[in-house]
Parts: sequence; structure tokens; C-alpha cells
Amino acid sequence: MARHDLNGRTAIVTGAGSGLGRATALALAAAGVRVALAARTKSALETVANDIRAVGGTALVIPTDVGEEDQIVRLVDHTHQEWSRIDILVTSAGGASFGPLVESSTADWDSMMNTNLRATYLCAKHTLKVMLAQRSGHILNILSLASQTALPGSAAYTASKFGALGLTRVMAAEVRSQGIKVTAVIPGAVNTPLWDKSGGDLDRTKMLTPGDVGDAMLDVIAQPPGIYTDEISLMPPLGIL
Repeated sequence: MARHDLNGRTAIVTGAGSGLGRATALALAAAGVRVALAARTKSALETVANDIRAVGGTALVIPTDVGEEDQIVRLVDHTHQEWSRIDILVTSAGGASFGPLVESSTADWDSMMNTNLRATYLCAKHTLKVMLAQRSGHILNILSLASQTALPGSAAYTASKFGALGLTRVMAAEVRSQGIKVTAVIPGAVNTPLWDKSGGDLDRTKMLTPGDVGDAMLDVIAQPPGIYTDEISLMPPLGIL
């Protein structure tokens, strides 16, 4: 199936400074998409922007803490003012916390809910206002197999991802009749800095790479307008890990 031409489209990518967000931003830019890069660390965003511009792409750096609603509103408004439309939103900002439930802290719980669920809701809510006015757009929420499977030692993370999957399904049901696509991206283990705090003896060389996931997402985004992919699961060769 031939890819739909994305040249000149616009996108917001959260968590764009590293990992899946960075890889997705690079893949989109390589396809001609103008990309607004959002994350907390400006220097990391500038590095990604320079990589995009070095190969002729267009990038906008907007330092953003997705835990703060006013900063999300500013991100959406800035992007819309710059390019007059927003065609794609990729919510990649996220975090993980590992350890037995009884040893977990309320602060970790609140952090996971804020970053993995509340921020996804707020980014989608404010971007959808633009997309509904356009009657077009595509939102991709990067989730995890933890959105479908109970993973021992990750209660807060798993709960936040289950919630984000439910949110994504509701979003899809609400806006699909208005020309807007919503996709839940559900990867198995991806070799990103998220695993740095996991402990254990994981062979991260067997995991998916961020580039693998970015390319797969580009394929979904570039599908013809009449195809809606509600969910996509991406697995490493040997399974979840």
C-alpha cells in the first residue's frame, strides 16, 4: 500500500527530546512534516531540531512541561499561530516507576497519573479544539503493553496506561465521525531510558528500537484517509521483552 503524501503537514510531538518522541519526530520530518518539538529540556529539543534542519526539515522548539495545563495551551496556541493548522499530535511524554505495590509512594503514584494519563488527556483536549475546527487530524497516543496486561512491580505505571487506553478509545469513538483519527500505539519493550531505573538483568539488545516504532507510526499516519487504525501493537522478535 502506497503511503499518503505527508509533505507540508504539521505535527506536535511531546517527549520529543529523547526515545520514542525523538524517533517519531525524526521520522515525521523525513517525510516532510513540519514538527513542533515539546519536552522540558530545551537543549535536548535543540539537538533534535538541529538534526531535522540538517537534512532540510522544519522544526519548532517549544519547551513544555506537560504536567502544567497552561504550558500545554501555550504549546498548542504557538504551533497553531506558526502554521495555521495542526494535523498530527503524538503524545510520547511519559515515565515509569517500578517496585512492589506496598513499597510504592503516593508521590510516585501521583507522578505516573499526571505524566501518563492527565497529560495525555490535556494534550488531546486542547489539540482537538483545533482539529475539530479543521474537521481533520490524527492523534497517536503512545502507550505500552502495560495498558493491556498487568505487570507485577509496576502498579502505578500499569494503572496509568490502562487509563490512557480507555481515554484513547473514548476519544476515537467521539471524533471519528468528524474526520479525526485516533490511534493507540501499544509497543512491547523498547530500548529507551525508561528502563534505566527498572533494575533486573534485561537484555535490552532484544528490545525494539525507538526507530522501529517511529517508522511503524509513520506508516499508520501515512495511510489513506479512508483507513482508520484504532490500535496497533508492536512486538520485539522474542515477545514482550
